[in-house]
Amino acid sequence: MNFDPDRITFFAKTDARGHEVAFGIKAKDRQRHMYVVGKTGMGKSTLLENMAAQDIMNGEGMAFIDPHGSAAETLLEYVPEHRVKDVVYFAPFDLEHPISFNVMEDVGPDKRHLVVSGLMSTFKKIWVDAWSARMEYILTNALLALIEYPDTTLLSVNRLFVDKEYRQKVVAYIQDPAVKSFWTDEFANYTDRFAAEALPAIQNKIGQFTGNPLIRNIIGQPHSSFD
Repeated sequence: MNFDPDRITFFAKTDARGHEVAFGIKAKDRQRHMYVVGKTGMGKSTLLENMAAQDIMNGEGMAFIDPHGSAAETLLEYVPEHRVKDVVYFAPFDLEHPISFNVMEDVGPDKRHLVVSGLMSTFKKIWVDAWSARMEYILTNALLALIEYPDTTLLSVNRLFVDKEYRQKVVAYIQDPAVKSFWTDEFANYTDRFAAEALPAIQNKIGQFTGNPLIRNIIGQPHSSFD
């Protein structure tokens, strides 16, 4: 569908001398972002729901993040039959039918460093108080190694550190010479003392992250539910 910069998303009406006129915001202006503020019960969620519903009915793509869930469920009612297959309903709290999202699945060589960089930025923000250059260096090489190996997930990180046989298989599969050099020339020569100092911090943080069943059910499946 072609983008129409002058398409108006309506969200209110004016009332001048008893004459109501719908008004809204043009698509080109929405691209400059919006900030909606107001007290509880003033209609912020309703406004956003109405704008999202119009995007859906206009055949446009959109993402709606709802921390409570009720607004997202309301939006599902606006999805026309011909757009049902366009919908990805991501409900992290659904333990019986969890959606899977493996950020490490089938990543091309030209995008591997970009994906790993994004993961590292996320981890750095989560563990800001415990972050170190050594942790970043080792974890980066772990992710770059695993992202080349089939059917790995973030759950594979700690396995890479503790399962020697598995690590040998992963290292043998690595094509990136710099990453391979880390595992064959550096990691393989870590003393027990150094490994005992460097690895537990990473294992602990990754373990905390993947230990949450809500997160584990999403990121622990080898194949994503959507592309």
